[in-house]
Amino acid sequence: MRIGVLVYISGPITPKEEFMAEENVIEGLKMHLKLTEMGIPSHCPMLVGGYPSAWLVDWEDWIALDFAIINRCTHVLLLPRWLTSKGALEERDYAITKGIPIAESLDELVKMLEESDARAKG
Repeated sequence: MRIGVLVYISGPITPKEEFMAEENVIEGLKMHLKLTEMGIPSHCPMLVGGYPSAWLVDWEDWIALDFAIINRCTHVLLLPRWLTSKGALEERDYAITKGIPIAESLDELVKMLEESDARAKG
């Protein structure tokens, strides 16, 4: 497992267009598991979307929690369809203000991590 890396997975949860909330949760979970298999620690906020009681919490409280977690992350990974999500757009903008690197694909994230490793080795 990588030390010193924590990836925030950002993407839609709320159902939009032809995608149900369950599909969005599954997309986040798949990425979380893929990163875990690769030894890359991550946080997947979509997982709470699978619990009906999570929908009782105000959106503003969830986004405040997301920002608090992003503050502790080294990278943000945007899932497909992130542009359709108000929360993902705000998470991305927040990460930009904090100078946290943002990747729009797993390949881009891996490249960022490899480049960081190469710089650290000198």
